[in-house]
Amino acid sequence: MENKNDSVEVKTKNITFGLVIAWILGALFTITGLINLFTDVVSGIIFLVMAFITLPVTNDILKNKLKISLSKGLKIFLIIVLLAVAGGLSSKSTPTQTPSTNNNITTGNVPRTPELKLTAIKLSEDYKANEVSADAKYKGKFIEVSGIIENIAKDILDTPYVTLKTDTYSIISIQCMFNKNSESQLATLSKGQNITLQGEVSGKMMNVIVDGCIIK
Repeated sequence: MENKNDSVEVKTKNITFGLVIAWILGALFTITGLINLFTDVVSGIIFLVMAFITLPVTNDILKNKLKISLSKGLKIFLIIVLLAVAGGLSSKSTPTQTPSTNNNITTGNVPRTPELKLTAIKLSEDYKANEVSADAKYKGKFIEVSGIIENIAKDILDTPYVTLKTDTYSIISIQCMFNKNSESQLATLSKGQNITLQGEVSGKMMNVIVDGCIIK
């Protein structure tokens, strides 16, 4: 009598170099996409789409459920196109700043005057109370904001920023984005330092974002 165990085929999965690279790239695209969702939603979505294209598990779903199979060449082409789009969006979202001896953003030779002056705590409280009302009041306006430095860091695109402390019980920080040519200035700052910054409010994405910042 034939032993049933002898007739059972053991299915093994062949782990190739390409499969390992696909998992690594898929994981990196996923992490990058999730992080970018808090600072640049469109860029975050693009990276998540690249993760979907790259991850082997999503390819299995497409093949088994939808009967769709993407060739390696098509995957590489799509990822290159999406990376180019993400890079273009990144360059557009990084504001240009005209250097000046008095550290003011200028229009021609005339320093730009802040439309509003307020503290980081006030800005955070207004967004916490009513985001729609706060956007109507602050979004797109060039402001001067003062507060205590909570953190000095860079985002996933290597753009430097400073966050200012807000209310103790608030999860909303004021995140002031700088140009990369401002890194030498930021290197002299420290946590807990009082500072006054100028920049344009772009709204709330987890934190309240202030773009094109300069140190007053």
